[in-house]
Amino acid sequence: MKRMLAALIVVIAMAVAAPAYAADGFTLSGTATANGNMVQLVSEFSDTSTANDFGAISFSVPSGATLATLTTLSAEFNVTNDNCGGGSPRFQITIGGKNVFVYLGPAPSFNTCANGWISSGNLVGTSDQCRVDTSQLIAGSQCTTWAAAVAALGAQPITAIQLVVDGGWSQPDKEQTVLVRKVTINNQTFITPGKPSAPGTGNPAALCKGERARLGTAAFNELWGKNGNDRNAFGKCVSTMAHAKNAGQTQQQIMTAVATCRAKGLSGARLGACVAAKDGVVATKTEAQENAKKRKKKP
Repeated sequence: MKRMLAALIVVIAMAVAAPAYAADGFTLSGTATANGNMVQLVSEFSDTSTANDFGAISFSVPSGATLATLTTLSAEFNVTNDNCGGGSPRFQITIGGKNVFVYLGPAPSFNTCANGWISSGNLVGTSDQCRVDTSQLIAGSQCTTWAAAVAALGAQPITAIQLVVDGGWSQPDKEQTVLVRKVTINNQTFITPGKPSAPGTGNPAALCKGERARLGTAAFNELWGKNGNDRNAFGKCVSTMAHAKNAGQTQQQIMTAVATCRAKGLSGARLGACVAAKDGVVATKTEAQENAKKRKKKP
């Protein structure tokens, strides 16, 4: 249902990742980027690199928390590319240096999620078979229930709680993208929609780095670059995201266009040009669109 190697990579990466949004009670690692009032997590599988293999959000743990004292564990999520699968998305609850996995999506396969935003509901106390996996701590318990997990591990202290996406390997295009918001752990809710986002709240540089990693440099430069050699591409992206009224919406428009253009088999500069033509973002016009605009300005 998952790759154990990926789970270990997540734990190690979060231990060394630079803090982000710590004041809001969560930190980001891997490909995770805060887009306005949501977080985007991407897993892009490659046979040669694990650089973009996972995204994770690590939340502050309630004082003295154990499985037995957790009262609420829930999230709203939206799988925009392609689907649930590969044991992802999931919560990871760390106990004694190992993880209890709590899978999101519909039981019992957790492989097919409906389009749009989905509420996980409160996963504490769920009776779904196989919703919980305690096999890292108890051999042979990959498919279990919340009650069984509490009975076996309920008194042991929880040291970390994360929400992880790393199932790109299981998808037809080797990519999995999930938006997350409104994560509730006991009496605290993180990444709450409804609050207006100031320009730049979505960490523009991180958004653009993630976008460049997903598109590839040639496509990214074609999408954003406006000088002769496209060397201003990254700066143009960061500036646009920093001044956007809703960076999350802008990023989502671009990612939707990326999925459409990739489905046509495009890559490199052709991919960038296709995205620019389809994303509806004023700052990413194609060269043909820019030239047409210049011709209209001439007397």
